Amino acid sequence: MDRHLRPGDRGREAQEGALLRWLHIAVGALAFAVVSIPLLARKGGRVHMCAGSVYVYAMAVLAVTGVPLAARGLAHEDPVRRANALFLFFIALLAADSAWMGVGVLRAAKGSSAARGGPVRIGPPAVLLLAALCLLVLGILGGSVLHVSFALLGATLATGRLAYWLRSTRTRADAIVMHIGAMGVLCITTLTAFVITNARHVFHARPFTLVLWIAPTVLGAAVIGLSQRAWRARLARGEP
Repeated sequence: MDRHLRPGDRGREAQEGALLRWLHIAVGALAFAVVSIPLLARKGGRVHMCAGSVYVYAMAVLAVTGVPLAARGLAHEDPVRRANALFLFFIALLAADSAWMGVGVLRAAKGSSAARGGPVRIGPPAVLLLAALCLLVLGILGGSVLHVSFALLGATLATGRLAYWLRSTRTRADAIVMHIGAMGVLCITTLTAFVITNARHVFHARPFTLVLWIAPTVLGAAVIGLSQRAWRARLARGEP
């Protein structure tokens, strides 16, 4: 399709792509810079909530700007490049759903109209589950361990989130534990994006090297599990 563009149109498209890429990088740097603040600040405090809001909004912009950047790969002649572009779409969806879930469970716990779930809450994890199943098929057909691994991860997370909203009763402890899990996944995507972005320069590896994606996920999952366990025990003792 690009071969039919006039030189002026091609140059304008390149400028727009460069602008979008720099916006994506700048917002990504902001997200990486503030992610540690809500993690270290007193939970529920003003600093935690303000920094957390900045982080969530930054990740939302990253997800939105990441879609057209990934879409460029869909027009590539190499089927592996096209498959990796679809994988990046999935990662953007995973991050967006994690942010939506992390914020939504706390709002619902405070008695918002979404407390009973409904399409607004159930829709995003349902879409994530469908995307995970599609990625699983793509990964199996293409023989990609990376795609299959993240498809299974996405399906597991989506199923758990759907089950959460479909429960007849949910406690404050359930909401906080789910918040930790969802925001933890979002933090993992931030760390992974940083690692992948610098893969070629720092680690001298290709961006889609399996270990660069799996290592932050495994380490992050361990931290999330320990945090959830500690907070559930803390809440069971009646501590705020």
